[in-house]
Amino acid sequence: MSRKLIRLIGLLCVSFLMQSCKNYYYLKHSPASNNEDGNRLHHIKVSDENIQFITYSDYQFNKVNEKYVFFTTKDIDHILKANIRKASGEQVMFMYTNMSIYNNLLGFYYKDVTLENVVQDYNRKLDVDLGNGVLYTYDSGKFNVVDIYRKCSNGGVIRFINLNNPDEKDPQFKKFHREVNNLFFDLNQSLWDKNAVDFQ
Repeated sequence: MSRKLIRLIGLLCVSFLMQSCKNYYYLKHSPASNNEDGNRLHHIKVSDENIQFITYSDYQFNKVNEKYVFFTTKDIDHILKANIRKASGEQVMFMYTNMSIYNNLLGFYYKDVTLENVVQDYNRKLDVDLGNGVLYTYDSGKFNVVDIYRKCSNGGVIRFINLNNPDEKDPQFKKFHREVNNLFFDLNQSLWDKNAVDFQ
């Protein structure tokens, strides 16, 4: 076997390994500040818009503790491709709570997608109409997923994907849904034209 062929095979193997090592641990998040309630204020830059997003202080970012990360790359790949026809957009967020009963949260910005596109692609009744956003809940493999979309002021949508811990005893996902309700529609109610009633 020639050296040139050996080198080519080596380069192909390296390329394959790099692709297979893809992950969704987004670690470019700018530092957060604490607000007057002791919660964290994050700035999410999408297009020309700076979205202020509030989390409880137990939400972790800019680090990874696999004990509290419930998903694999394959899980997220599947969720991203299951309902939206456009390829996944720019990742803008990855957070998790340092308590096993709660939430893994990822955010993606889709530049050329509208809320109308989202509703059309899902092709089923939405769970909550937020005016400037929509919410869907569904099962994906071992996960219960709460998918929340918000229209951005300069076009496109931001997608928040919430995942439960499938190993946690949480009948009918009540603890998980309560966490998502509190996070998005209590702490971040100013993001929405309409507030959400409890969803199941």
